[in-house]
Amino acid sequence: MKRFFALFFVLLEMTIFAETWNYEMQKITIPTGKPEDEILVEKAAKEDMLDVGPTEFQIDEEENIYILDRRKIKKFDENGNYLNSTSETDLVIYSFVVHNNMIWAICGDHLNQVFLRRFSDECELIDTHQIENRKSSLEINQSGNVGLRLSYDSFLEFSPDNDKLEMKETKFLKDVIFDFSAYQNKQDIIFLKNNERLDLKVLWPNAVGFHFSGLDAEGNLYFELFTAEHDSEIGIISNEANVYETNIKLPNFNKFGLDFGKGIDYFISTDGDVYQMIPMTDKIEIRKWKRMD
Repeated sequence: MKRFFALFFVLLEMTIFAETWNYEMQKITIPTGKPEDEILVEKAAKEDMLDVGPTEFQIDEEENIYILDRRKIKKFDENGNYLNSTSETDLVIYSFVVHNNMIWAICGDHLNQVFLRRFSDECELIDTHQIENRKSSLEINQSGNVGLRLSYDSFLEFSPDNDKLEMKETKFLKDVIFDFSAYQNKQDIIFLKNNERLDLKVLWPNAVGFHFSGLDAEGNLYFELFTAEHDSEIGIISNEANVYETNIKLPNFNKFGLDFGKGIDYFISTDGDVYQMIPMTDKIEIRKWKRMD
């Protein structure tokens, strides 16, 4: 009984005293079409077919926008003006990240071989390395290194050196562990500094699901909180285990009339800005949420 009341007051305190981070949204528009300076979006010819359009995008340190358009990555400035793009090759690009003035891409060929390619931020090819058959999405860990997240905690880090590519398993986060288990219905965050455990289901009881969206330069963790209406919000847990609400409301992109058969991840910048890409038949809308306080 004492434990029950202790938990009740902890939850009550979190509910009453939870701080809200306020964000302001701005919209950036990119045109759709077949020309080089536009992004292809097409409705499927038949109802049982998927629509065609982009599902991968990135933002660099200067707020330039990179969008995967079929076999090319196209670069636009912060106002949506076209800048340049990578050359089209026989390799299919599965995922990419932009980090330290460089584009890293996981690519594949018709033989099901997988490669890591790097391009300059001007979209010029730098090098190509064949890797083991992994088509996971590229990410940047908390130490600032590019690689593949093999699980919630395990990270395969890439270190290219001339003609060689060194790979080693490291940690995705420095001082935090995701203790997630669908079988046990467990979604806990453990902070190693003080061995504090937070249960996402207790923190955000109205959410029907959670997705880790990324982290900023300060180590704050950003979570997508799914609602029953299939839209989502953003909740934040700081590197000190403090919990924050936000006013960010993210509509599911398929409410705008398209279905690509997969979701579109949200981008979290190092400054903590949140970006959402919404493809539409007549335009690509990039929604940027910037913290105001």
